[in-house]
Amino acid sequence: MNTKNKKTKTKSQKLCLLGATAFSTVLMMPLAANAESLAEALNLPDNVWVGGRLTQGTGVYFDRYGGGTGVGPSQFVAQLQAEWTPNSNVTVVSDFWLRGDWYYDLDDGDSIGPGTQDFTKGPPFLDRFDFLLSQDGALTLPEPFGNSGEENRILDDFEQDVIRELSIAFADSEGRASLKVGKFQRGWGQADGLRLLDILNPQDLRQRSIFTDTEDLRIPQWSAALSLDIDQLGLAAPFEGLGLKDPSLEVIYTPVVRHSEFIVNNPTPNSSTSGGPFGLPFPRLVEGQSGFGMPLLGAKLSDKETDDWEDSEVGMRLKFDVLGGQGTVNGFYGFQDLPIVVNTGATVHIGTFIGDPNAAGVVNVPIDLPTTIGAMNAPGQYVDFIQSLAAGTAAPGDFPLIPFGCLDILDPAAGGVPCSITADFDLDYTLRQKTVGFSFTRDMTEFRFGRKDVSPVLRLEAAYEFDKPFNKGVIQNPFVPGRMTVGTPALITTRDDTIARRDQLSVLVGFDYNFWVPGWESQRSSIFMTTQFFEIHTEDADGLLFQAPYALTNVEENQEFITQTYTKGFLNDKVTLDGLAIWDMDKGGVAIRQRIDFSVGGGNWKPRIEVGYFSGKDEQGLLGLYNKSDYVEFSLTYQF
Repeated sequence: MNTKNKKTKTKSQKLCLLGATAFSTVLMMPLAANAESLAEALNLPDNVWVGGRLTQGTGVYFDRYGGGTGVGPSQFVAQLQAEWTPNSNVTVVSDFWLRGDWYYDLDDGDSIGPGTQDFTKGPPFLDRFDFLLSQDGALTLPEPFGNSGEENRILDDFEQDVIRELSIAFADSEGRASLKVGKFQRGWGQADGLRLLDILNPQDLRQRSIFTDTEDLRIPQWSAALSLDIDQLGLAAPFEGLGLKDPSLEVIYTPVVRHSEFIVNNPTPNSSTSGGPFGLPFPRLVEGQSGFGMPLLGAKLSDKETDDWEDSEVGMRLKFDVLGGQGTVNGFYGFQDLPIVVNTGATVHIGTFIGDPNAAGVVNVPIDLPTTIGAMNAPGQYVDFIQSLAAGTAAPGDFPLIPFGCLDILDPAAGGVPCSITADFDLDYTLRQKTVGFSFTRDMTEFRFGRKDVSPVLRLEAAYEFDKPFNKGVIQNPFVPGRMTVGTPALITTRDDTIARRDQLSVLVGFDYNFWVPGWESQRSSIFMTTQFFEIHTEDADGLLFQAPYALTNVEENQEFITQTYTKGFLNDKVTLDGLAIWDMDKGGVAIRQRIDFSVGGGNWKPRIEVGYFSGKDEQGLLGLYNKSDYVEFSLTYQF
């Protein structure tokens, strides 16, 4: 998540950028009349290839938060790729793209998401303020919160977002070794919808989350990759003695590390961000033992990131043929893609109910971490007050902010000023990831099925992560021995107390197969299908959070998923149906993506209809976070 402050573009700057994009698109269209004429029109030599794509979509979100339908994803891509091969030993690749989404302009404040707990509705404070996802909020009651999504209209950070690849690769003439340096991506693993070994690159979840194509989902990094053909180097004998044929080794070094990109739809005024319906919803703020909401509380989020060159990542993969198939042994020493949430203190805002530090007359009182922990968890403080409300024993004068001159929410007539609190959190990406694993793929020719006697392909994959960090959802109360703190208050503690480390084993068993429908005699081509079963075991998982700050989403000791894909072409592949389904067997979530792809104009024009559907319990697991992100989008791509 990018929480750094950025200068907002002026209207003229945005118009210039959009105008330049449109102008370049118009120029490219006649040049891109066909794949061959583009290089000729640019008078490029035969050893240079140039291509790209232009995509524009328009869609509808349905089953939105708050109900109804509205403007959906309207994402665009302008991509230009080039490859230069000066000789058989050197290859230079460049790939630049500009992405964005017109949703933020077209929606005009119609879409909403959940905001902070609504204190105006009274106990149990489970109702929530609305948060406008495409328009700034008024910062006044009754609808104070909103964000225009300005930073996500166009992803135009040149180094981080526009450069997709910029690399040079060297290979020796004997095929013994190759070295690639620059910005690029490398894919490991074979999982669909989820990932076990494909961990070299973080993920960009800002536009379409897990439904983004895999290559577009990975975030390229500045790296160096060395590939060695052990057989060609004459060093294969020890491996062949173990039954491993044609061994090769890949080593990847990444000195400039990035983490996964996502956006929390955060209503807190001094940390407000919006990612639209694909932004992660602001979490429920709930005291876990009473089940009551926690009003007058917001969250300021800041990224704590690794240092370039000082903090680096290394991955290694040994690849070989064995047992009639192909296997790999993998190792990775890097950093977590998703953060641990660490409280660093808080600010009391005297003079506002909604945490607005810039409201007229507001006095902002910063408090350090020990004071914040005490204000939350000490006897007679916030948690005790919420629990006494649930028990029916709270009385006027018990509200813990009264000493600041604040209004008593149980006795407003007693006087005082409105008050609220913003808790400060680091999204900490500096914890290490230490993973080993293996994969194996084999065509199971011993088994043949269906009327075409087709053999399935077996896919196995496993990853073992050592000391994976988790936030705790249950901690020992630091002031009352034997008493536990549960839910959101458990995040108000020290870094050492909030982090637990556990080993985690993830296993994938899957099959690829070409399916011929019984009784469909006119079926001209098979339906290519992949079925994969995932088992994720986390030792001693009690009290751990699946992903903070979602404080009531626990880690399962044994978590199971099933994914299913299928692809079927019709009319000589002029029309292709492509589907992906993910089933979270433990949390009950389901995600389905259905595409209908068309190929016209000699294959250059590619219309697409895409439907994305999510079903799950709010904030329960990954799929539950996108429960209100269903969409239909029509897009048109021109490839050249």
